[in-house]
Amino acid sequence: MEKTNMSKSFGQLYAKVESTPAYQAEKLAVSFLAELNAFMQAHGLTNADLARRVGVSPAYITKVFRGPSNMSIETLTKLADAVGCKVHLHLANHSADVRWFDVFQQRTVNRGIDPQAADFMRVMNELQPISEAENDEKFAFAA
Repeated sequence: MEKTNMSKSFGQLYAKVESTPAYQAEKLAVSFLAELNAFMQAHGLTNADLARRVGVSPAYITKVFRGPSNMSIETLTKLADAVGCKVHLHLANHSADVRWFDVFQQRTVNRGIDPQAADFMRVMNELQPISEAENDEKFAFAA
């Protein structure tokens, strides 16, 4: 009986925490960094390569990936730009179920798809979707 009450209490506490700006900001940062990491893996880039491109120390890049850090939009933009990408922001109603997709202009190399774009798409397609419940459990440390 007590376990049910504790679970319910935790669920209520978690629901309260996940609606806070700090939780939402951390969730966005983790999502951005996961995408950045996938892109870097697909293109064979290391943290040192990224640091060189951004003009910061490799230790700073390690710190960013280890978190938690309050990254500014400028920092997000610099990191994305360093790998040839851009950041997109979108405002959505809390009840909206938002899905993103990118439309790529394919460049041909020897009558084929650009190998770097193909590698990136392969890595992104290999990522396993995380259910909201599983995702929320990973962010429970924010409480």
